[in-house]
Amino acid sequence: MKKIQECCPNIQEYLISGTFGDKEVRVVSCLPEEPNGVQVILLHGVHSSANMSEHNKFSLLSKLLSDRGYTPWLVETSRKIRNRQDFSNDVSQWIKKAFSGKTFAQEQQDVFNAICGISSVTPERPIWIWGFSLGGIIAIAAASQNLNCGRAGGSPLPERIIISGTGLRAFEDVEERMMSLPILSTLRSEIAPNMLSLVKAKGLISFRGSCDEIFSEESCRGVLKEVSIPEREKHFFIIEGADHSFRTRNGKADPNIMREMVDHIAKTWT
Repeated sequence: MKKIQECCPNIQEYLISGTFGDKEVRVVSCLPEEPNGVQVILLHGVHSSANMSEHNKFSLLSKLLSDRGYTPWLVETSRKIRNRQDFSNDVSQWIKKAFSGKTFAQEQQDVFNAICGISSVTPERPIWIWGFSLGGIIAIAAASQNLNCGRAGGSPLPERIIISGTGLRAFEDVEERMMSLPILSTLRSEIAPNMLSLVKAKGLISFRGSCDEIFSEESCRGVLKEVSIPEREKHFFIIEGADHSFRTRNGKADPNIMREMVDHIAKTWT
């Protein structure tokens, strides 16, 4: 993992080898003033971004985690272009220009490369992975493949998993609209059919917004039901009024959604 920049005393940027487009996976860490030792790897959803720009939700989330003593690591996967802001509300053009031709296997490998890179600079420290939507699927996939990344003692990665807005299958109209898009078009064929039964992790927390427009509550609860973790170590929280992205509550931007989730995590895993 190549360190490329130190923006300020507590923010560090790295480059990791990627699979597609610019062949770069960009990683940013935000070091807490009083670290508790836990490293939290943050994974964005499909066709999305995770960086420290002012309006990126992961910038806020990293601050909330850092304030609690966690060390957040933002992972942004490889793509052809990164100027999302230039496309405004033209999401279809952004997806086409940035991700056309990319497969789920490539997206997943980007993340696995990042996990091992982060592990190499945080030896013997507990690593949790928090994935949003498709990022949640990849977090579970990482736990099912018993990644080790050369860690001493052969301990698997991650130790714990957090997923937000991740379900087994989307609403029918969403499936019809989205499953032909880059990355998603190869998801069904490239993901291991027995993935959930192979998960090795100490615990799982799942969040669903009550206004999630992509996955039903039944679909999200289905992940917990099927994943092979003891029932006492699986936790499900409904965030009232939150949408699929956890950016808005009842249609209005609400940064307290992120704070609410971090509070649940801190209370559940002390």
